[in-house]
Amino acid sequence: MASSDRSPGPMPAGDGSMPPGKAMTVGQQVLDKGAQMIQSLKPVKQMKQHACTFAVYSHDLDRQIETHHFLTRLNRDFLQCAVYDSDDSNARLIGIFIASK
Repeated sequence: MASSDRSPGPMPAGDGSMPPGKAMTVGQQVLDKGAQMIQSLKPVKQMKQHACTFAVYSHDLDRQIETHHFLTRLNRDFLQCAVYDSDDSNARLIGIFIASK
C-alpha cells in the first residue's frame, strides 16, 4: 500500500461506515443483481488464502490499521493480493499488490 508523506485531509461528514457519495438508485441495484446472476467472478474465486496484518501510516507511525490480505498464489515466486479493511462482507478494498521473491 502506498501512502504519501502529507497529512491526510479532513474526513467527510459521517461516522466512516459508508464511503462518501449518493445512495444507489433502484436501477443501479437491479443492474448489480443482474450482473451477480450472470458473472462467474472466476479470478476472485481463485483467492484461497487470507492473512490478517497491521499496517502503519508513513506520516503517523502511531496510527495503525488492521488489514486483510486475500491471496492468489500464481507460482512459487509470485502472489497476488487484494487488501481490504476487514473480512466482513461489506469490507472496502484499500489496496492491491503483487509480491515476488
